[in-house]
Formats: sequence, structure tokens, C-alpha cells
Amino acid sequence: MDIKPNPSSKRPAKFTIEVPGDVNLKMLTHSKLQQVRTILMRNLGKPVNNAIILEHILDTWLEKNTTTRTPKNVELVNPSIDFQSQQSTQDMYIISKDSMEKLLEIGQGHAKYCPGTLKFVRIYYRGHVAVCKMKCTCTNPKDIHQYMWASSPKLPNGKYLANERVGHAVFCSGMLPVNYQRFAKGANIGYISDKQRVKQFQLYKKSIQQEYISSTESAVQRETEMYSIDDTWLGIDVMTDARHGWRKNAKDTSVVAIGDKSHKVLQHFHVTKADDHCSQRHEKIGTERMYAFLNERNIPVRTHAHDRNTSINKYVREKQKQTISQNDPWHCVKSLKKAIQKIGAGPKYLKGKTWHAQLEDKLEPVATHAHWAIKNCDQNENILKKILLNTVEHYKNNHEGCHAGSRCRTDPKYEPTRYVIDDPVAEKLLHDTITKSTLYHNAKDYVFGKDTYFVESFNNVMNIFHDKRIAFGDHQYLARSEIAVCHWNENVERGYTSIWLPKSNPRAPRSKKGKKNYKSCTYTYRDNIWDKYMQVVYSGAQ
Repeated sequence: MDIKPNPSSKRPAKFTIEVPGDVNLKMLTHSKLQQVRTILMRNLGKPVNNAIILEHILDTWLEKNTTTRTPKNVELVNPSIDFQSQQSTQDMYIISKDSMEKLLEIGQGHAKYCPGTLKFVRIYYRGHVAVCKMKCTCTNPKDIHQYMWASSPKLPNGKYLANERVGHAVFCSGMLPVNYQRFAKGANIGYISDKQRVKQFQLYKKSIQQEYISSTESAVQRETEMYSIDDTWLGIDVMTDARHGWRKNAKDTSVVAIGDKSHKVLQHFHVTKADDHCSQRHEKIGTERMYAFLNERNIPVRTHAHDRNTSINKYVREKQKQTISQNDPWHCVKSLKKAIQKIGAGPKYLKGKTWHAQLEDKLEPVATHAHWAIKNCDQNENILKKILLNTVEHYKNNHEGCHAGSRCRTDPKYEPTRYVIDDPVAEKLLHDTITKSTLYHNAKDYVFGKDTYFVESFNNVMNIFHDKRIAFGDHQYLARSEIAVCHWNENVERGYTSIWLPKSNPRAPRSKKGKKNYKSCTYTYRDNIWDKYMQVVYSGAQ
């Protein structure tokens, strides 16, 4: 390279570069230089010489081929943005990863042939998606470039991915439409209209149903596998309960059957007023459907536990003679406690008539003894009645009928910690209260000690997905119930990390057992529903 001095002070210094080649290469190089000169003159709006052309060419090459290491003299761009307080209410949108990469691609591609910068000139809301119109800042109107860009790609059904994904999250979380709109508007991220959400639900509910069927079929198989199948196998044990959709005179009722060993929901039955206008009869209808469901699969029921619904007891006794009907003991002991409370306190003028002071401390002990009697009656109703009646003798300080291993018989220094009953009036009040109780009258319905604890817990999960204050349509109610079943079956009996021991509460003496700190819930069913929904969308099914 030779640098020649400039004899004239008006002209800048110049240098020459020798390029090996023949005449053809020279003509080709001059032609390319002329094309680049024309483009640069149009973009820059001023004449350019070979030095400017060479500088742009070298800068462009270096920009594309230099390493990612940032030179020490170049500052990194600060990702944070300084803005004023009045800008904190600006619009926000949901952007997908692919759309973000597309935006970078547009900017980089435009910078290759145009020195102008891109600016957003208009932004439209499409649910949670931003559809943006961009223009470059070139001074020449003929050279202004325009682009349209969306913050989310579109699916084959013409819907934006971000909106469909948010709709999926709203359905699977159990969020009410009014809560969703209030949240979205408060966050200023746009919202999906009611019309669009309804259209999505019509297609989406099929994916929910498919996942529900898969979950319940797996639950039935799991429950049957947990019993020893041999010549003496009599079937499975189930527990059922009804949950009404409203507080009073409900249109919808959910009757669920839960396996006694796996604690998974075997099936959910949706009963409405179209089946029977009387809500009180819905539980029986759901129970009949449960037996029909299991009979189709040749799965007999050995014991059936439920809250004390007399119509269910009668149906099982008359129609399902191979099944033993059992009632939840918690409810009957609760009613017994109320009766004991009435004979332990009252107005002064009825003292010694309808209540007695010697019975005021018998509420929790009698309830504890009732639970113990159910668990230790050897499934014999006569033994259960005998143990219950022995309560009176125990508090009379007569322990001949007490259990041989109880402290009152094994400890020679035993002294009663409750008031000893020595008044015939108090004895008669306690005796009559026990013999008139549901537990004593229907002892055969409690001898197995089958509770419905897991059904009550499942009903709490149902409250997450549909509130009892809201009247849902049949399709919405059923879909929300099916999601609740999927959530329950996936997370019931999950592991725990530790046990939390609460402080002693004299009002709840049986609460010393401790509470488990369970591991976090998993949501595989949610991903499965989304995958099934995408299969439907991409298959073109409507």
C-alpha cells in the first residue's frame, strides 16, 4: 500500500491499494463498487467516495465475524430502563420466545441495508397479544420500510398461542371469568373476550374429558390391584358422598366413588334437576350409577361407606345384597357429643332434671370412648353396644367391665380424673343419652369403622374449581369437576417432608397427632390436557 502526498492543500491525502487481477476482475470490481455507491447515496442522502464505501464494507464484515467478547472500551447496554412514575401505567403484553427472536431478526435484517432505526408507530391489543406496526426513520419517504409484528405466533386455528395458553391456565386453575377479567385489567395486560373464551372452551372441554377418562381408568385398575384376587375375593371397598353445587336447592350434585385403599376417585357422577327435581334424591341416583358403572366392569363392592343417608342404606340392603353398607362414625359421634353437652349444662331451674353437674366434664371423654369402641368391637354390634353402655359404669368407678388392658384396671394407684357419678339422676341421664343415640340404635352400620374422610377432603378440592356461590352451566360444571378429579388423583397420598406438632389445645385433646407437611402438588395432568388440546388444534378437528 502506497500513500502519496497531496500536492494541493485543498484535497485530502489519498492512498492506493494494489489488487492482483486481470481486466475482467477490474471491471467486475468497479461494477460492484458502483452498485454499493448508489445504495449508500440513497440511504445517506449525500455523495460517497471509495473511502466511505470501503469503510462500510469493512465495518459490516467485522460486525458479522468478530467474536462475542465485548471489547474493554465498549460499554454493555444496561437492561434496566429509567422511566417516570407516570409511565408505570403503560400497556403490557405477553410475548413468546419465538416472537421475541423474530423481532430481533427483523431489526438485524433491516440494519443490513438501511441506516434508519425502527420505531413502533401503532400497537393493537389482540387479547394479551400486541400486534405492532413499525416504520424506519429514513428521511427519504421513498426509502421508508414498514413491518408488522405480533408478540405471539398463530396456531393453525387462527388463534394466537399466548391467548390460548392463558385460556388453558384459567380453565385449569378454576379461576372464575369475573376474577380473570379483574386480574387482567388490573395488570393492564389485556384480556380475552367472553366470546373467544367460550369458543375455546367448546374445543378444550374434549381434552379435559380425555384426561379425566385416562385418570379414572388408571384409578380403577390401581384399586383392584391392591386387593388379593383369589377364590375368596369378594370385591373392593368404596366410599361415596354427594356434594351439592349450591347452598340450597341445588341444580347440580356431584357423587364421587373413592377407593378405600388407593384413595383415588374411581368415577364422578353429575346429577342435575333434569334427572330429578328434588336435590335430596340426587345422591341415590349417583349411587345407582356407581353400581351400574362397576357392574359393567365386573367389579363387585364388598363394603360401601357413606354418610348416614337412609335411602342409600335401604338401596344397598335391598338391591345390593352382596354389599355391606357402613356409615361414617364421625357424624354419629358428633350428634352424640351434642346430646352429652345438653345433659352437662343448662338453666338453673332444670338442674337435676334435664342436666346434672356431674356430667359437665364428660363431653370429650365419652366421644373418645365412642371412637375407641367402634375400633375395638371386633365388627360385632352386640360388643359395640356393651362397650358403649360400660361408659356409665366406668364413670361410676366400677371397672369390672372395662378392657383388661386399660389403665383403670392395670394401675393399682388409679384415681378417676373426672367427676364420679353417684347420683341416680346423673346415671339415668347418661344411660338414656347413650341408648337413644344413633350409634347405639344402629350399631351394625358402624362396626367396620369405615370413615369418609377422603371424600370430605375431595369435596374441599372441588371448592377450588367451582364455588358454591356460582351457578354454572352443565358443561362448565362437569368440566370443572373432571379437572378436580384429575388434580386429586395425581396428588392424593403424595409424600411429606416432616410432621408439624401443634401446641396442646385443651379444647381439642385429640389434635396431638400432628400434621404432615406435604410435598408440593404436581400438575402433570395440566400439561397432558394442553398436549391433547394441541393435537386437536393441529389435526384440524373443530
